[in-house]
Amino acid sequence: MPPATKTKKTKGAKPAPKKKAAPKKEPSPVAIAVRSWFFRPTPLIITAFIISGIVFAPYAPHLLPDLSQLEEYQFEMEAIEVNQPNEWVPGTLIDTVLINSEFPERISLLQPNLSRDVAEALHAHPWVHHVNSVRLTNERSIRASLKYRLPVAFVETNEGLFPVDAEGVLLPAVDFKIEDIDKLPHITNVLTKPIGKAGTPWGGGIVESAAKIAAALTPNQNMEKYWNRFELTSIVAPDVKEGQMSVDDMTFELATRGGSRVVWGKPPGADDLEPTVEQKIGRMEQYLSRFGKFDEPDGPYRIDIRLFDAISLQPLDGLIYR
Repeated sequence: MPPATKTKKTKGAKPAPKKKAAPKKEPSPVAIAVRSWFFRPTPLIITAFIISGIVFAPYAPHLLPDLSQLEEYQFEMEAIEVNQPNEWVPGTLIDTVLINSEFPERISLLQPNLSRDVAEALHAHPWVHHVNSVRLTNERSIRASLKYRLPVAFVETNEGLFPVDAEGVLLPAVDFKIEDIDKLPHITNVLTKPIGKAGTPWGGGIVESAAKIAAALTPNQNMEKYWNRFELTSIVAPDVKEGQMSVDDMTFELATRGGSRVVWGKPPGADDLEPTVEQKIGRMEQYLSRFGKFDEPDGPYRIDIRLFDAISLQPLDGLIYR
């Protein structure tokens, strides 16, 4: 065994000094306050709910009940309520709307965009001018406020009579009865046919212009105020086809029971160089107050009421009329 060696101490050698630990950094007062607030029970509970919501949000729809299938949210579509229509609108309006739409018999009141879809279905009906509003009420009901169309005249064609409103929009002929024929003015000498189905404009300007005249002579559908008192039978359209003449160049006439023709002129709003509707009606009343009928004293006549300073008379003898 080798002998043990002794370690010699070196004179003057000192042990290496120990490193001092860095002073511990104290947290700021703000950090202490935040930490103290966060680790209270309420913030911890709120944080737990937030984290749980983030984790389980994708699964929530599958965990919650489908409220749209509950009986208390189901609605029978035939029970839709609308405001009182005018006398011309058929009582089958809602039934027709449901037949022509894709609504099921029962529907959930929680269905998205339900009010919009109901409004669009109602607006598509030819008797509905526009939809003011559709509301889902707390009473589990759907209520709609509608503006309905009003017929103002029948257009006579070789295919029959077609009802139109004041805008020249075609109305469903099947909703009218034989006895309704004499309840509205007639428009004659129309050489065109409607271009679309009921609820759409006739097309062109002739029928629309004649309908405006019919509405002016039957205010609020009052046939007695002017139409019957003047003994009018029809509004005669100009003898042209659509597209051959602008509205401002059209001249309409009113046929009377005695055979006279009153030259009405342009439709309301077409030309401000002619007398107004009120002035034209005033001229007709002036003539009747003097002679009693439009075919007196020695008519029938062609009576032009468009002049501002006089009423022009021309005997129809020798004139060829439609």
